[in-house]
Amino acid sequence: MISYLRSILPLCGVALFTLLIYACGGDDPDNGMEPVTTGTVSATVTTEGSAAAGILVQLFAPGASSATTAVATSSNGVANFANVEQGSWEVEVEIPQGFDLDAGETARKSVTVVANQTATTSFALVDVFQGETVEANGNLEFSPSTLTIDAGTQVRWVNVSTVLHTVTPDGHSEWTTATIADNGDTFIHTFDTPGTYQYFCQPHVGQGMTGTITVN
Repeated sequence: MISYLRSILPLCGVALFTLLIYACGGDDPDNGMEPVTTGTVSATVTTEGSAAAGILVQLFAPGASSATTAVATSSNGVANFANVEQGSWEVEVEIPQGFDLDAGETARKSVTVVANQTATTSFALVDVFQGETVEANGNLEFSPSTLTIDAGTQVRWVNVSTVLHTVTPDGHSEWTTATIADNGDTFIHTFDTPGTYQYFCQPHVGQGMTGTITVN
């Protein structure tokens, strides 16, 4: 019996080794995996040379009027589209209120996606806002917290942190609650009627995140 086992053990080893080869893909150079047919599109948006966060960027098939997908730029001003089929695509930036394209720029650009590679493009914006700006910062403050303006002036609130903020009216209906969730998100309102308008951040009112606009 012992001699019989000794005679078949080498054969068993060969069979096991063969089985492992087939299980791992054998001689197939791709190991049974489908070839990669997608790549990545990366769009960078800047405002006067600085990264522009919270800007919506859309991906289109060539000449299409409806976007395949849309991504907002992160804090470094970059919007990435993953798993894009190789071929020709168009990338378009949505210009937020108070901004415009820099000289020579176009809002939609063409890119060519190659499998397993990243196609890059960029957009340069300029700030053309003519009103007053209030920053909602990471210290849970509106800066400046008090502002005096003339009737007809626009005020822009911009989130300069990674914390979600709101601009919520306090005791008036001059505007409805606006959420500026991410770094770079903005809300703009035109004040036409003289008066005093108080507001607060809903998540952080308990930390004293309030503001006042006085319109003459």
